[in-house]
Amino acid sequence: MREFLCALATCLALADPTRGADAASPAPRLLVLATIAPMYCFAKNVAGDLADVAMIVPPGVQSRGFEPSAKQLQTIMQADVVIENGFGFEGWMDRLVARGLKPGALRVIAARGAGPGIPGLPGDPNTPPGDAPSDASGPPDPHVWLDPIMAIKEVQNIRDALMARDPAHADDYLANENRYEASLRDLDDDVGRMTVDIPKRRLFCADGTFSYFLSRYEFPVAKSAPEADAVLAPKGSDAAILNAKGPRVILADPMENGTASSDYYEQTTRENVRALRKGLSQ
Repeated sequence: MREFLCALATCLALADPTRGADAASPAPRLLVLATIAPMYCFAKNVAGDLADVAMIVPPGVQSRGFEPSAKQLQTIMQADVVIENGFGFEGWMDRLVARGLKPGALRVIAARGAGPGIPGLPGDPNTPPGDAPSDASGPPDPHVWLDPIMAIKEVQNIRDALMARDPAHADDYLANENRYEASLRDLDDDVGRMTVDIPKRRLFCADGTFSYFLSRYEFPVAKSAPEADAVLAPKGSDAAILNAKGPRVILADPMENGTASSDYYEQTTRENVRALRKGLSQ
């Protein structure tokens, strides 16, 4: 929490001397808050040095059970843009937004429209793509950011929000997004090359977290651990319990509680691929 408050204090007080200046001064920089590390990474790459970007959930803290402090709530209410993944991942955001963001602030649900075939919930503000079929049985898995192509859609949604909120710098946000999108497409190509020669052994997702990633790179997915050659589970899972089910366990980072860094997403994706290669080669 200390890191969060320090980062926000820097954003609000130090990053731009024009914040709070009179009407004759240049417009103050946007304050952009992102919930978790992937959202921060995406926002930072789009915003560049045009806006102050900070992460709401401190590193090492699980977003799903997160409850902002009173001071954090006060700062969030000063944000110009608040970015979340959506799909129910940050359930606490609904309660926060119900209190009211500041006038003109934008709430960005980055995962909206991330890909076809993701079921949605009619009337839910976290509803996925408009063209996707509805499924009232439950919300979709929220981990769309683990698929680099779906992540591009999230980046585009963030770009659109920043352009709308700060039209004076629209061309710059667009240029930044184009550069970052190109790097994510390169990442997708690299992951494809790094996985194409891995024996396509059947994997079981311990909690479904990596289902979009495995689908993107055409790994067969087992419906249960006994049917699988290996179990793919998030770091922090109890590997001993999972191993007791039979198949060996490969641990990968779901990026739910990482650090605020502009290269976090690409770096962690590559680390996950290396873990997958190593685990399936044993």
